[in-house]
Amino acid sequence: MNETTFSVTQRQSGSQTSSATVAFDEDQVVVEGTIWGSDGCKTADLTDVTYDSSADELRISVGTKDKPDAGDMCTQAIMEINYQATVTFENGLPGTVSVSHDSGDGLNPVTTATP
Repeated sequence: MNETTFSVTQRQSGSQTSSATVAFDEDQVVVEGTIWGSDGCKTADLTDVTYDSSADELRISVGTKDKPDAGDMCTQAIMEINYQATVTFENGLPGTVSVSHDSGDGLNPVTTATP
């Protein structure tokens, strides 16, 4: 693993959605997903990225946290938070990618993909 980037691409009121897709592109793994936040002050956070060389597996965990500028007043609406995570590899792509989400209810598997 050389480099990892993470960004929130959209936040909107919605439902308790937890999904992700994995794409493989030359030397990169790109994960686009949606995690839910319990209120309007939540945003997505890349909580862990681990490459296990013995299993040839990349594990990505995304959670939620309060936005830095959240303040004390938050809407009580469930938020759907879209994100993109990109992991660049120097010596070939991993054999398996696993994505998990934690919206405050513990880490739950979302998807597993292979190139």
